[in-house]
Amino acid sequence: MKIRPRLMAAAGLGTAVTLFLSACGGEPASSGASGGDPVRGGTLVYSYNTEAQSVDPATCAIGIGVAPCQAVYGALLYYDTETGEIQPGMAESFTTEDGKVWTLKLRPGLTFTDGTPFDAAAVAFNWDRILDPALLSPSASVAGNIAWEVVDPATLRITSDEVNYRLDFGLTEALAYIASPTAIREKGADFGNNPVGAGPFTLTSWARGTEMTLDRNPTYWDQPRPYVDRLVIRTIPADDQRFNALQAGEVDVMAVTVHKYADRAESAGMNVTRAALLGGTGVRLSHRGALADPGVRTAIAKLTDNQQIMNAVYPGESAASGFTPEDSPLYDPGSAWPEPDVEGAQRLIDEYRARTGSGDIELTYVLTAGSPVLNQTAELIQAQLQRVDGLRVRITPLEGGAFAAAMTSGDYDLIVSGLGGAHPDNLYKVFRTGGSSNNSGYSNPKVDEALDLTHTSSDPETVANAYKTAVNELVATNAYRFWRHARTDLISPANVHGIEVAYQYWFRPELAWVQQ
Repeated sequence: MKIRPRLMAAAGLGTAVTLFLSACGGEPASSGASGGDPVRGGTLVYSYNTEAQSVDPATCAIGIGVAPCQAVYGALLYYDTETGEIQPGMAESFTTEDGKVWTLKLRPGLTFTDGTPFDAAAVAFNWDRILDPALLSPSASVAGNIAWEVVDPATLRITSDEVNYRLDFGLTEALAYIASPTAIREKGADFGNNPVGAGPFTLTSWARGTEMTLDRNPTYWDQPRPYVDRLVIRTIPADDQRFNALQAGEVDVMAVTVHKYADRAESAGMNVTRAALLGGTGVRLSHRGALADPGVRTAIAKLTDNQQIMNAVYPGESAASGFTPEDSPLYDPGSAWPEPDVEGAQRLIDEYRARTGSGDIELTYVLTAGSPVLNQTAELIQAQLQRVDGLRVRITPLEGGAFAAAMTSGDYDLIVSGLGGAHPDNLYKVFRTGGSSNNSGYSNPKVDEALDLTHTSSDPETVANAYKTAVNELVATNAYRFWRHARTDLISPANVHGIEVAYQYWFRPELAWVQQ
C-alpha cells in the first residue's frame, strides 16, 4: 500500500484562479476494493480518541470539531487530500482574477433542515456572527481580513484586505460552515448543542464524552447521498480499545495514527485509507515565559531524542529527521532537526538562569487524557528534558473540553499538537503572527514575510520556495518539534466503502456506504 505525498505547496494558480489547486506527484492512497455501486441504508459508526466540544459553526474549525460540523453543515468548499484540489461543496464556485476580489456562487435552491433558505444572506449572517468578540471564534482572524456583500440570493462578492490567492482554503475550514440564521436566533447560546444546517446529516442525540448520533438528511442537495441512514461518532480514547471495537463489529471506521493497527488490519483483510499530512506527531512550544528565550527553546530541541521515542512507542517506524520528509515538495535539507546534545543544552539552560537570575524552569506538558500512547510519550519527553539541571516538566492530562480551552487560550508550555491537515496554508494559520490558530504567541518577521508571499504570489515556484523559507525558519527558532511525520490511517471492514481522509482524522461521511 503506497502513501501519496500531500503537502501541496506548488499550487497551480494562473491569472484567473478557480477552485482548483494542482496536485504534486505520487501515487494515490489505497482504500480497499471498490465494492461495486454504492447502496443505501445501514448505520456507520466512526470512532476517534476525543470528541468535539461544540457544533457551533463559529468554532467548528477547532480540531475534531470539523467532523460533526461537516456532517451537519456540509462545507462551502472541500480540500481533497487525494488530488490536492479545492472542490465545490455547498458552493458551486469561488473565483478571482486578481487574488483580491472573489465571487462566491452558491448552489441554487438550497434550504436548511428547518425549511429556511440557505442563501447569500445566510452566509453573510454567519460570517458577521464570527466577528462577534463574545464568541471567541478562531475563524475571526480570517473573517476579519475580508469584506463581503450580497449581490443576489446565490452570489456574494468578497474583497480581501490584501491579495490572497489562498483564500479558497479558508472556505474549506474557517469560513466553511453555514447554519440557519433563524435557528441561531431562536436557540441562542444553546445552538452549538442543537445545530441546524443543510448538510448530509442532522444531529439527533449527543451523550457527552461517549457518542453523537446523526440521522440522514432526506433533503440534502446531493441525492442519493448520504448513503447511510445513520452516522454515529463514538469517543474511545485508547487505540487498542478502538481496534478491539472494530474487530468486534462495534465500530465501522476507526481513525488512528499508530501504524501497527493499520498493518494488523491489512493482514486481516480490512480496508485501510492512508494520508500523509503536514507536520507530525509532536508538541507545539509556547513562546511565553522562559520559552520566549531562544536559548531555552534550543535546549529543548537538543534534549529531544526522536529515535528513543520511536523505539519505545512506535517500534519499527522511522523517526522524523526534520520538518518535511524527503519525498515532500516542501523538502529542504535546511529543515533538519538539531542533533541531540545534552551538554550543549545544559550550557544554554545555565546561561539563561545566570542571565535572568531565575531558579528552576518549570514547564507544563499538556496532553489529552486517556491515551496510553500519549502518556508514554509524555513520560519519555519529561525524562529527556530533565536530563539537565534546572529544567523541570509537569505532565498535565486534560479531558476534551479542558484540553481545547488550553489550546485555544495558549495556556501551556508544551502541548500535544498537529498542524491541521495536508494543505500547507495551515502553516499560515498556526505560525503567522495573528494567524487563526496561532495560540503559542509565536511571532517572527521572517516567517511572516515568507507566509505572506504564499498568499500574494500566484507563481507556483515562488509559493513553494516561500513555504520552504518559512519551514526552515520555524526549525531554526524551534517553534514546533515532532518525532514522526503525520499520517492518518482510517481502518474499516471489507464491507465499508467510500472512505477517504478529508481532514486529519475525518472523512466525507456522505460518500461512505455499507455493503448489505
